[in-house]
Amino acid sequence: MANFIHLDGYAHLAALPCIRFHFADYSAVVSLYGGQVLSLKKADEELLWLSPTTEWLNQQPIRGGVPICWPWFGPVSPELTTKSAPNHGLARTAMWQQVADESCSDHSLLILQAEFDNIPWHNGKVRLQCQYLLSHKGLHLHLHCADLTKQQAALHTYFACDDVRKASVAPLPATFINKVEPDDSNSALQFGTETDRIYQHTAALLTVQTPTTIELQQAGHDASVIWNPGEQKGSAAKEVGPEQWSKFICAETARLSLSDQSALNLQMTIASS
Repeated sequence: MANFIHLDGYAHLAALPCIRFHFADYSAVVSLYGGQVLSLKKADEELLWLSPTTEWLNQQPIRGGVPICWPWFGPVSPELTTKSAPNHGLARTAMWQQVADESCSDHSLLILQAEFDNIPWHNGKVRLQCQYLLSHKGLHLHLHCADLTKQQAALHTYFACDDVRKASVAPLPATFINKVEPDDSNSALQFGTETDRIYQHTAALLTVQTPTTIELQQAGHDASVIWNPGEQKGSAAKEVGPEQWSKFICAETARLSLSDQSALNLQMTIASS
């Protein structure tokens, strides 16, 4: 039986081109739209949250899984461009191409890439590649861009939860940038109200408790972003809603610095213990 299976749709997302592959107890589904991981299972347990109401529309992002934010995170910085630009960049609404796959005794590997010639501050094409590797250690993502340009990136992972109010992420630095309450920079992490925090220089290994224990390994990052819309905003959101806002926690591996003319090597591994 072939390991890399091309799907014409996944879950309720009809006609969405995807690839399913597996190794040992792990299986993953990756969408060619956005290069986005939609599902990661260990045995029969789903580790990621995917909105049951999200839609696949032209130039609209899919809510859930692991969206790829690139070449900027959040709103584009005014120092880069004055043009209007979509939140979280261009990669998550682009069509990606499969360039390689392989299966061997210790892993299964899928490689996708996309090219961009519409980055507001960069002349010419830029190539972005992502490797998706399943092994006994879980799912390893390596987001790579060798082109020297200003670029931010984040692997915006939605971890599935029983109840986000009982979830935790550790270890985290004592101080952080609070995007919801700018005057608050050192309170304990609790969920229920809107949470949007940037923790700088986080450890290479974080533990996400959902209550499943998930190890999140990071490399090439300079921050981790912890996010949940909270009950009020989440309940009102079309692609979340009152039944779903508490079912996920976002712990995002990010490189947010805007150094001149730099390459990108952002890596993340998700493993359920």
